[in-house]
Amino acid sequence: MIKKIVLTSLLVLNSYGESCWTTNEIADMAQDSWDETVFSVKDSVTCEPISNAKVMVGPFKLKTDAYGQVTVPNPPEDMDKNGVPIQFSRRGYITANEKVMVFAGSYWNNLFLMSKNLPLGSARFVLSWDTKPLDLDLHLKSDDYHISYRKTRDITNTVKLDRDARKGFGPETITLDKLDKNNSYRVIVHRFSNDSNINNKAQVRVYLNNKIDRVVRLHNTDAKCIEIATIRDNEIDYQFKKLDNSECK
Repeated sequence: MIKKIVLTSLLVLNSYGESCWTTNEIADMAQDSWDETVFSVKDSVTCEPISNAKVMVGPFKLKTDAYGQVTVPNPPEDMDKNGVPIQFSRRGYITANEKVMVFAGSYWNNLFLMSKNLPLGSARFVLSWDTKPLDLDLHLKSDDYHISYRKTRDITNTVKLDRDARKGFGPETITLDKLDKNNSYRVIVHRFSNDSNINNKAQVRVYLNNKIDRVVRLHNTDAKCIEIATIRDNEIDYQFKKLDNSECK
């Protein structure tokens, strides 16, 4: 059995610049055994740990502690590498049904984000990734505006860049208060820093109509500017499309 280290201080996070997880926190969660993995679950906007969340991983039914953490037995080495079904649920939050990837008998990802309930007709896009690249940016481009850290960040009662992480892990979170059927939208990921290519841990959780519509995994790529989804007439279409870098400026 591993000994989980309890964090003794809470980090005050700003919406812009800081990640939900620091390197020290990740180190504290690191295990010294092949038997178990410590999962951490946080709010995709506030980065607050989500306590008392129900976590179902394969056959295991568990709950997060006061620090939003839960210790999960590692899967057998012959477990399907396409992923183990996982579910997170808590009152006031959108239930998340995903797959956690397996590599060499351990879980490939142990950092998870949940979204509070959203009104019908709204959308939220949450980008998360690994330690590197340090800075990935999330963009939402519509017929009327371009939302990103370096463009417009907030249009009252319309759309907002909730978080912008520039030190790894994420999240980058954009909330669209109401989808306009007469408007079209493009969801774009920009590899702003050049310290590393994007790897398999990079993903965008897409929330529509108060549920997770899809978890889009970016996979290994050297692309700088990637369109992952378009929305027209309230219909979403997913794709992986490399764009000219000018689209991400």
